[in-house]
Amino acid sequence: MKGFIFSSILSVVCFFSPLFGEEVTVTGMAEGNPDTARELALANALREAVRQGAGVDILSESKVQNFQMEYDRVITSSFGYVEEYKVLANSYNPKKKEYTVKIKAKVTKGAPQMDQVLALRMLVRRMQSPRVMVECTEEITGEGIVPGSSLSSAVLEEMAQKTGFEIFKKTMIKERDEKDAARAELLGDSFDAKVKKAGITSTSDFKILANVKGQVGPMKEPFPDVKVRDVAIGVDLQAVWTDTGEIAATVSLPTTYHKGESQMNLPFDMPQQLFRHYLLAMLTGSEPAFKQNNAYNLFRRIIAKWITELDLGAKIQLEFKQIDKNTLDKLIAELEKTPNISYVWRREFDQRLFSVLEIETRLNSQQVEEAVLKQLGNKYTIDVATKRRLRFIPKK
Repeated sequence: MKGFIFSSILSVVCFFSPLFGEEVTVTGMAEGNPDTARELALANALREAVRQGAGVDILSESKVQNFQMEYDRVITSSFGYVEEYKVLANSYNPKKKEYTVKIKAKVTKGAPQMDQVLALRMLVRRMQSPRVMVECTEEITGEGIVPGSSLSSAVLEEMAQKTGFEIFKKTMIKERDEKDAARAELLGDSFDAKVKKAGITSTSDFKILANVKGQVGPMKEPFPDVKVRDVAIGVDLQAVWTDTGEIAATVSLPTTYHKGESQMNLPFDMPQQLFRHYLLAMLTGSEPAFKQNNAYNLFRRIIAKWITELDLGAKIQLEFKQIDKNTLDKLIAELEKTPNISYVWRREFDQRLFSVLEIETRLNSQQVEEAVLKQLGNKYTIDVATKRRLRFIPKK
């Protein structure tokens, strides 16, 4: 897979390919559970590629500990970057608790020059955009604030769209499903109508959940003929894998008080626009206090997770209803020997209810489904299949 990477870790896409680049084959390793070790192993591999290909090691003084932290750090680097790379092999050793990634990379000295929004957008386009849905819980009080105006959703959706994410609107999907349900009822398909009304179809890869609380103060006149309003805002953001509910990232912006005297040119007579201005400043990091902690951090983490999935393989959850331990153990052993499956974890076993496995694989969900059913023979059939979750039930 190809991607344009700043310096060592992950990074941003460049507009033009350089005329010259050094090709290197390197290996990165990291210890820990597969969830974190696989990201750090890829980070180490990219870092080593830059060290060998560009002859620099801008992170030599520190240990790679956090994929997003390293990503943020190298965004401003100008020493060297990976123009493109391909994962040759990846595996996890459960006994050593060690993840290994081998890559072939083309490395060039220097770095592309572009702002972070354009950089993120270019990277998303190169890597295939994840589908994203924004859901906000908003509590804003004050004179002139219209309840249920969804200011926060609009701001976050605008930012995410500029970044290059494929944005889906929950209300529009609901409206579409209601129309499809009405059509199914007209055609006499009551089951299809019920499914559409239930709204259980997966329509996004990630959900951005936002909890925004704020207050717009009353108008005041600190100086003669000068009218202003104070605004207080606090924001909590989470990115969640829609299929599994796994939290991919969390960003918290503590409650901040914005004094009206500091920006007397803002529209005191338009409270909603005033609130939107300060909210946007916090989320984009244009306000100094939020330069290192803002919504773009959350977007980078989503991209980091997405790239890791595309490069090293997706984590797919397998659920089995009423499977006995012997059958499950045999299935695990066979899956571990299957090409392009890096590891298999038994998350939960319950012979009477559901047992859960988690695998990391470069196979798509349909290929995994076929591999599982091949091992289980005619005993099971597929019940639910999404990109990151498969559920199998006994055949009747």
